[in-house]
Amino acid sequence: MRRRLTLLRTIPMACALASGPAAAQQAVLHQNQPPPARFDPAAAPPAPDYAGPTHWASLPSIRDDGDTTPQGVPEPPQLRAPADVFFIHAAVPLRRPVWNADTNDVWFNGDVGQTTIRNQASAFNGCCAIYAPRYRQANPDGESGAALAIAYSDVARAFVEFRRRVGDRPFILAGHGQGSQLGQMLIERAIDGQPVAARMVAAYLPGHAIQLDWFKARQSVRACTAATDTGCIASWSIWLEGRKVPRTRAAIACINPINWSTDMPSVYRQHRGAWFRDGLERPEPLRGPDTWLIDATCGADGRLVIATPGSPYTRFMRPDGSYHALDYQLVWMDVRHNAVQRVAAFLGAGR
Repeated sequence: MRRRLTLLRTIPMACALASGPAAAQQAVLHQNQPPPARFDPAAAPPAPDYAGPTHWASLPSIRDDGDTTPQGVPEPPQLRAPADVFFIHAAVPLRRPVWNADTNDVWFNGDVGQTTIRNQASAFNGCCAIYAPRYRQANPDGESGAALAIAYSDVARAFVEFRRRVGDRPFILAGHGQGSQLGQMLIERAIDGQPVAARMVAAYLPGHAIQLDWFKARQSVRACTAATDTGCIASWSIWLEGRKVPRTRAAIACINPINWSTDMPSVYRQHRGAWFRDGLERPEPLRGPDTWLIDATCGADGRLVIATPGSPYTRFMRPDGSYHALDYQLVWMDVRHNAVQRVAAFLGAGR
């Protein structure tokens, strides 16, 4: 099985206590451990309990990685936010050969916080109070429906607790990669056609292919086609222009997160900014977003195609040209601005 190495798969918690080139190199080399040959349900870790704070990677009442902002971008008070976000974190590499992550594992929790929460969920702290559950993530190098079902069962229970806490407030559903896949499942099984759908501002589910045909069976959820659409799903996957990949027969949803168009290319001056913290320097200096860095367009195959963003972003590109690790980070400021826009549009409609 292929081992994966991305920006989301770095920065083990131990490196927070270390410094220097050796520690940084060790962080970069952190790779996923493949699962055992066969899935064993008896080996699944205990289910998380969402009643208290322990099994949440981010909460508005706690100082955590979801509060992070770039230099020059003020950190808004989440407790006074007009809406909430339910964020399902991306898959991080697992340090042990297991099918599902243990939400009591401090190494796993540290990796989640210092990567996908810090660099992705944080994009929503300008509009919303962030709720990000820890869940028994399926091994990213495994292909087990049973392991994914365990992950989904946690997310579904966490969503029930999330709604219990926030009540009838408007919310954004967001995720990345496996988190986006679980978000799509949550929409299909627990949101679409249900009363709660009327409170969903939008869903941001990049890094996972959502077929356009899937929307035909939806009752109340559609694909976003403009910057202020609500009750819809925004999805994209970033690739370097000029790379050829096998085309799928099914059409894939794609929206350009720079101009929020499904067919019009964006230009450099529309790009509000890329940003991430990689944790490879201790202490890591704060830095501002990199503006006017990329243009982008949704291709016929559903990929969001960009020109090279340059250093330091190119070092996280996969050999096939995919920028999967940076689906949020390359458009961090664009997503942040748009989330504020959509919440305002939702509230302005009197919902």
